[in-house]
Amino acid sequence: MREEPLPWARFARWLEALASLRGPDLLRVKRILCVEGRERPVAVHAVQHVLHPPHELQSWSDADRRSRLVLITRNIPPAALETSFRAAVAG
Repeated sequence: MREEPLPWARFARWLEALASLRGPDLLRVKRILCVEGRERPVAVHAVQHVLHPPHELQSWSDADRRSRLVLITRNIPPAALETSFRAAVAG
């Protein structure tokens, strides 16, 4: 989870690069995002190289506005994903 809203452009570049470089090992991505400048949550889904268009949801389910990420991968160390994600969204 991430406490601060995500910068959309940086997150999108990170996800696109991940899918491009490691698509066969990126089995599933599910994410509810708190995006900078948006009041409503944004849902993101991907399977391998296929990145589905983001979808803005109607509302948050509760008061918790943190972004949540689920990645199902093979042969990608979790620490490498975490490091690359943090570096990408930090700017």
